Amino acid sequence: MNSNISVVLLGAGSSRRFKSSQIKQNVIINKVSILNHSRLFFNKYFPESNIFIVSNRKVVINKLKNNETIIYGSSSRLKSLHVALENIFQNNLQTKYTLIHDVARPILNINDIKKLIASMKSDIDASTLGYPLTNALKDVKNNKILNNLYKDKLWSSFTPQIFKTTKLYESIVKTISNGYHIDDDIEAMMMNDFNCSIVRSSPDNIKVTFLEDIEVIKRLL
Repeated sequence: MNSNISVVLLGAGSSRRFKSSQIKQNVIINKVSILNHSRLFFNKYFPESNIFIVSNRKVVINKLKNNETIIYGSSSRLKSLHVALENIFQNNLQTKYTLIHDVARPILNINDIKKLIASMKSDIDASTLGYPLTNALKDVKNNKILNNLYKDKLWSSFTPQIFKTTKLYESIVKTISNGYHIDDDIEAMMMNDFNCSIVRSSPDNIKVTFLEDIEVIKRLL
């Protein structure tokens, strides 16, 4: 795969909603940890890329490859990514593009990622995988439905996401300095008026958030 792409694997979260004695990054599925599903995938398809594993000290990481670097994250996704980007820039390791993936999404499809990379035209600064929302949407508080939500133009976005590196860095720095919270890194780009696109991909790319998600992942892997 393109050597102009660096890969950042975000895995520093504390698994607050996972409700287990171990953090989800260390959970074994088919004899491989959730973290290592992503590591194996990106080392297979991006062997020429620098791979930065953004982690915390509870995550088990063994046998680093020559192209892998561990970076310990911060108190939030946004701040963890900022730590990673600062490390990349300070060590002059930045490439034209940066691809970011949440390790809590262990089901990856190389054809989807090829489409994602191909979507990065000259007028596009970032691109995300996603899928149109198909279920009815409700606004809920304390299990009570407050409103129905119009879904026809809504998509769910998920990782991997790809960025022009310098514009990603600029967006993350500005977002932090302004004290904003974001749900994903594309949002930071949008807040700073960069052009972003979305690529339809497999709906199997689900995120491990709750303990019961593990059984779903096992059936799909």
